Amino acid sequence: MTAAASPGGQFLERTRTVVNVLGPATVATSLLFYFGYVATTARFGYFGVYLSLMNQSLQDMLLYGVEAVYPPLIAVSVLGLLALAAHAGVRLLLSSEDRDDVTGWVGIFVTLLGCLALARGVVGMFVPHIARTEAIATTPLCLGAGAGGLAYGAWLMRRITIRRDRRRLATAPDDVDPLARSPVVDWLASPACARLCRYAMAWITLLVIASAFWTANSFAAAYGLGRALDDADSLPGRAEVVLYTKEPLRNLPTGASGTRLASAAGSELLYRYRGLRLLAQSNGRLFLVPAHWTTPGAHTLVVPYDKTVHLELLPR
Repeated sequence: MTAAASPGGQFLERTRTVVNVLGPATVATSLLFYFGYVATTARFGYFGVYLSLMNQSLQDMLLYGVEAVYPPLIAVSVLGLLALAAHAGVRLLLSSEDRDDVTGWVGIFVTLLGCLALARGVVGMFVPHIARTEAIATTPLCLGAGAGGLAYGAWLMRRITIRRDRRRLATAPDDVDPLARSPVVDWLASPACARLCRYAMAWITLLVIASAFWTANSFAAAYGLGRALDDADSLPGRAEVVLYTKEPLRNLPTGASGTRLASAAGSELLYRYRGLRLLAQSNGRLFLVPAHWTTPGAHTLVVPYDKTVHLELLPR
């Protein structure tokens, strides 16, 4: 009986299958949760609400994460297609030795561009003022694109340099040793250089992945802030909240008003408040804001959602 047919072998095969299926799903779920957390924190942080007060569920975080991932995912897809098209053009140039001069200049240009982008990313990473005032994700994009461009340009120039030297030796006079190569080209074609390139690619890949994660994080935070601005603009058009409470509320936000009601038999709700909008309801709390958030003095009112309050919604 073979190992695959034995009970132990079958168990290992099934375990491997489960890991292969659940592994990527777990990573995707974790990333969606993280980006949802970042976007939601920025969204409600605009209204001065700590996310820990809301105690959002895993499902809510995943939904927020899906929303935040869409823009960078589309951008990555478009950039990937453009990079693939550019690489196809480079492969076309490499298909003929007659175009080595053009290909070499392309390699030099890509390498220089990668160095400049990488230098900009390093400056943005170590100078906080630049990182705070730059466009969204400029520093991580420069780091990732610069490292990738530098590696691609170096690979292209290495390949062209080796091929040019081989062609030079092939067309050299008979009295020239066909194995005679310059020390630089000899090192570029050596196994040691190839091994060093593999090590460098591993670190560059790590840098690109970290930059991509940083970029997605920046986009998630910007997306959450954008959603908050949309929420603030849409507040006047939302249903008005009429809140009845047992105890008076202090420090009402600007634009909200309260009225003390006459005592009624069997009712303990003595206060009515108007001019509020519902921002969110979570963890047994109502998060209420004024209809015009940009008014000075606007802030979020947090009220326990229990038997001591009564809520009415008036459609606009």
